[in-house]
Amino acid sequence: MRGGTTVTAIGDGDPGSRRVLELPDSVLVSNALEHVVAALRPEIFSHSIRTFLLGREAARRDGVLDLDTESLCLAALFHDAGTADVYDGPARFEVEGADAAATFLHLGGWSATSVDPIWEAIALHTTPGIPERRGPITHYLRRGIEIEFGPTEQRARYADSIIDAENLYPRGHVEEVLQTLVVEQALRRPSKATPPSWAADLVRHHRPGVNGINPGF
Repeated sequence: MRGGTTVTAIGDGDPGSRRVLELPDSVLVSNALEHVVAALRPEIFSHSIRTFLLGREAARRDGVLDLDTESLCLAALFHDAGTADVYDGPARFEVEGADAAATFLHLGGWSATSVDPIWEAIALHTTPGIPERRGPITHYLRRGIEIEFGPTEQRARYADSIIDAENLYPRGHVEEVLQTLVVEQALRRPSKATPPSWAADLVRHHRPGVNGINPGF
């Protein structure tokens, strides 16, 4: 990990009962936070932070002691950047987000070798079965997303961590916001939802005017 940590504590004021949430303390993470909070919908921004917190917690429970939390945090912050208007390019939103992160990190002085795991993690974050076989950044970004949107049984195993994260970064209607952004982009540019892909599944199940979570989610 590069740098230390900046600590945000939540709880009832009793130091013995408070649980602590931390984000990596680095100039690049601070700049990335400022960058993505301006670009993303609030629900997507909060989801991005929760994804980092939950992915890091999954790594902790797995006994991973040397996780590069700065890289994981940066991957999480940019993983849905492709939904932002400023990054609404011709490629799938996952690739646009990966490219946005790579550009940001290169400008921040990172080498191609350091950037590549983050690009891969973002590009693969909607693809089941592959991230688990790649490096720790790709793996734990996917794990964070799976905990965020996973079945009741999986979320129950992380209930305390989810409560902590959602207290600081409220969930809102993130599923509906995210699916709407992805579908609207794909309807404007069908090349962004070529099958097989998560966006293609969302478009296939899309019913204009019907509220709620898309069955393809």
